[in-house]
Amino acid sequence: METNFSKAIPGYAFNEQWSVGGNIGIYYQLPPYTALGFKDESGKLINRELDYTRVTSGSIGMDWHPDSRLAFSIEGFYKQYGNIPLSLADHIPLACKGNDYGVSGNEALVSSAQGQSYGIELLARWQVPEKISLTGSLTVFRSEYRNSKASSYIPSAWDNRFILNMSGTWELPRRWSIGGKLSYIGGTPYTPYDIEKSSLVEAWDAQGRPYHDYTLYNTERLGNFAQVDVRVDKNYYFRHWRLGVYIDLQNVTGSRLKQPDVLMSTGEIDNPSAPLAEQRYKMKYLKQESGTLIPTLGITVEF
Repeated sequence: METNFSKAIPGYAFNEQWSVGGNIGIYYQLPPYTALGFKDESGKLINRELDYTRVTSGSIGMDWHPDSRLAFSIEGFYKQYGNIPLSLADHIPLACKGNDYGVSGNEALVSSAQGQSYGIELLARWQVPEKISLTGSLTVFRSEYRNSKASSYIPSAWDNRFILNMSGTWELPRRWSIGGKLSYIGGTPYTPYDIEKSSLVEAWDAQGRPYHDYTLYNTERLGNFAQVDVRVDKNYYFRHWRLGVYIDLQNVTGSRLKQPDVLMSTGEIDNPSAPLAEQRYKMKYLKQESGTLIPTLGITVEF
């Protein structure tokens, strides 16, 4: 659908028309094969009654071009997920589980969980041919799930809340160009550890890693993260081909991406004289951080 708002709204006139558009769709997806093939100790398939996961999505957006160099757009979106497989062991949907949980779906499940994600995306672009190009986008959103219709929605593992990207390129004399990009993303939610259970000698020895407190699922949140990249290009043009040389500097600010600290056993029992069921390991935390300046020197050839 397309509408010329310069005619529809008195007092407003634009060089380029507004345009409005939207879409809606629904599709179904099989549960993972690891879930459908899971058997109990007797060899019986116990997840055969799982339903198809249902996804309903819709969006509506609007573009505005005040002139040939400037463009804006705004889009709202909504997705609803139904019949998501839910773990009977920890009451967490498979869609919210990460790599720390082992084989996804290799357990008893029911198709009762629901999810939703919704938000708005803003985009702006300004371009002066052969001189400068600037683009910026901001997405503000929520990603949530609940165990059943009777439960309340809580943040999912993908609920970063916002993503900001800004990039630009400036064409310089003598076929030089310099570009930059800023990425800024909200912190990821995470589930704290159950320190009391994890420190028990018998509990730790049973699985060799800490236990999460699923009653506090995704109640903690990491800090926001920003990264700045810079790239410089020099192009040489010949009769039938082009040679490009560039240097790319990723994360020039040396930003550190933090992950939740890992709870570990020191192997030392804090109360060796206590009964075995009450003995506890002394525990420690290991920090998880990554991020450094990554320089890259490259050559491109185009015929």
